[in-house]
Amino acid sequence: MAAEQPHPSSVLEVAPPRKRALPGVVSFSAFALLLGAFFLSGASALIYEIVWTRLLSLIFGVTIYAVSVVLASFMGGLAIGSLLAGRLADRVTGSLRYYAGIEALIGGLGVISPAAINNLTPVYVWLFEATGDSPEAATALRALLASALLLLPTSLMGATLPFMVRASLGRFPHLGENFSLLYALNTAGAAAGTLAAGFFLIGRLGFQGSVYVAALLNVGACLIALFLSLILGDTRVAATRRAGGGAAPPGPAEAPYPGVLRGLVLVGIGVSGFCALAYEILWFRILDLFFNGTAYAFSLMLFTFLVGLALGSGVSRLFIGRAWNWVVVLGLLEVLVGLEAAVALRLAGKVPLVREALAGMPALAPLLERPVFGMAVAGVLVLLPLTVLLGMTFPVAAQAVARGQQHVGTIIGRMSAANTFGAILGSLAGGFWLLPVMGTQWSIGSLALANVVLGVVLVGWALRSKARLAWAAPSAALLLVAPLSAPELLPEVYRNLFKDYQLLWHEEGLENTVSVLKNPQGYAMLFLNSREQASDSPGMVAFHEFLGHLPMLLHPDPQDVLIIGLGGGATPGAISRYRSAHLDVVELSPSVVRAAEVLSYMNNQVLARENVHVKVDDGRNYLLLSKKKYDVITADLIQPFHAGSGNLYSREYFRLVREALKEGGIMVQWMNPGLTTLYPLIARTFFSEFPYVTVWAYGTIFIGSMQPLNLDPAALQQRFQQEEVQEAARSLDLSQPADLLQRSFYDDGSKMRRAIGDGLVLTDDLPLTEYFRAVPGTPLSRLEEPLAAP
Repeated sequence: MAAEQPHPSSVLEVAPPRKRALPGVVSFSAFALLLGAFFLSGASALIYEIVWTRLLSLIFGVTIYAVSVVLASFMGGLAIGSLLAGRLADRVTGSLRYYAGIEALIGGLGVISPAAINNLTPVYVWLFEATGDSPEAATALRALLASALLLLPTSLMGATLPFMVRASLGRFPHLGENFSLLYALNTAGAAAGTLAAGFFLIGRLGFQGSVYVAALLNVGACLIALFLSLILGDTRVAATRRAGGGAAPPGPAEAPYPGVLRGLVLVGIGVSGFCALAYEILWFRILDLFFNGTAYAFSLMLFTFLVGLALGSGVSRLFIGRAWNWVVVLGLLEVLVGLEAAVALRLAGKVPLVREALAGMPALAPLLERPVFGMAVAGVLVLLPLTVLLGMTFPVAAQAVARGQQHVGTIIGRMSAANTFGAILGSLAGGFWLLPVMGTQWSIGSLALANVVLGVVLVGWALRSKARLAWAAPSAALLLVAPLSAPELLPEVYRNLFKDYQLLWHEEGLENTVSVLKNPQGYAMLFLNSREQASDSPGMVAFHEFLGHLPMLLHPDPQDVLIIGLGGGATPGAISRYRSAHLDVVELSPSVVRAAEVLSYMNNQVLARENVHVKVDDGRNYLLLSKKKYDVITADLIQPFHAGSGNLYSREYFRLVREALKEGGIMVQWMNPGLTTLYPLIARTFFSEFPYVTVWAYGTIFIGSMQPLNLDPAALQQRFQQEEVQEAARSLDLSQPADLLQRSFYDDGSKMRRAIGDGLVLTDDLPLTEYFRAVPGTPLSRLEEPLAAP
């Protein structure tokens, strides 16, 4: 390695322009193919990430802890692979052939991954039983199993970047330009993979079919790399090996930055990765208030984030070949990131007003009436400028760290690993600590402060200014003016989104943002992010209570009852009136539990009842791991088209419920007849797992069982003679069982079976309720309705 040389103290180093021969047609085409291969690689990686995260959530649950473990395992593999492959890429010849082999291995492992994840279920259940019912042990167990499953394929994914960068230098020797384009195309591929998986592949091919498509993309990248290795020959940068073991980069020599400064850049890119992933979590939580809560909304948010990163990396290509002081440039970019985050924070609460103003323009009104475009406006306004700047930092950092270095693969591997490890910590800190402890507003302000301080330190150190650290304090103080002077973010959002509503209570929790609003009619409404979940309007409360009373009146002796989801608490509140029954409520969000306390006047103060036990957990995961059997199982009203709800409408879920029932037990399922194309799918799926189904309340309630339900009025009369049942019957204005049957019974199941006919059923692999665009005849305008005052 060359001795460290002093570097200019100016912000932009002045040097004669480098002479570069214009690439011929063959060279240009070869580099375009190289970029195309990395585009395919990025697309496949995001498809795998989406599929693996979803499939593992079926086993581990969808709590923030379970999902974070999966994400950390995925990104940890990327970091390890990049770190190890970087060293190897500098020591071998034929980088393209190695890259081709890596892509082939990723595709092969991808194809078998769904089966491997499915076979993980009994192992997980067995180990969970062996370790005991401990949340800490469960989290450690999930981390262990997820890492064991994902480490190899994700390490191979992480290995692609160092080998691709090293391969590109074989014929195209300008590291900065190469890296910026490679990173841009790989990230653009990731954005395309997100859009393809969310809007097309999963809904039409399922998760297994989507994995096959991702594997084909790996094969395509592999074949391109093999073809290029044949026409370009050895992709080693130089034919001779130096004593240090590395190949000398071609082109004019540039003095490397001092080791301390390069180390500072590596630390900085780790901090930048931390902030980037924390920003992603925090801004997604804010944007979810403007979006409609569907899987398509999440895909659109992630697509916008990735497009911004790709654009930023591509834009950096325009200046990356200049002879500038790249540490200073990186520092200035970090300052701009922090300032843009502060500006976006000030604008976020006004997004509804901006969207409303744009919708008033005749040219834009037809587009913004479509929910996808309306949501895109919010994402572009808030996310795009910030992510463009974030996308520029990575190529600039690569230019700074690798300048004048021989072991380019090692350097790129270390930098990628530092950025990814920082991202892991950022995702964990953002979800577990920043958001629930500080809230989105102060968390984003703190991250913006971190970016500015980092930028000032980088600039000061690079310029060797004695006052470099003193700059950080006034800059940080100036930046803090933004979050301090801005209106409180969430109240401003609610005020502009629900103009005639009053915010009564809200909480930014681990799982979601929960709020209670009073509408113009004076009724309180419970919202989970952007989704209305409950209301204290008399009609809504009456139906929720009836959903709890009905199975308790029909079952001859319900001792143990399970409810998946607490909601506003009206359904469990009705069941809690049956004092002889023990009620378990499994609720995913602790914030919803606290919201139920706010609404205690409408739910019979259910949380204070001695016969009620609330467990904060994923309901489906509870069914998978619990050995307890129940007489009655029901669920809070969950709209089937909301993101993640497919886990509670699939055939596999209904099978878990069926297996958790005692002999003679019954399952109660709410149905929404207004969803004309999804209703038959859900009904058909329910009938596929329960041989005996009765239909109630004009088709809005299904009751399934393994034995015929005894609806003989004489048999029901015995149940009605109990004191607690008589109290419940009086609250429903029922004097005898015949009244219940006459008012609410709809069908013994025979007519419904004929009406829904044969056809598709919902499965874990094909959750069509969430990916409803793939269902022919689905009224998209109804299901994609953006958040608006009801």
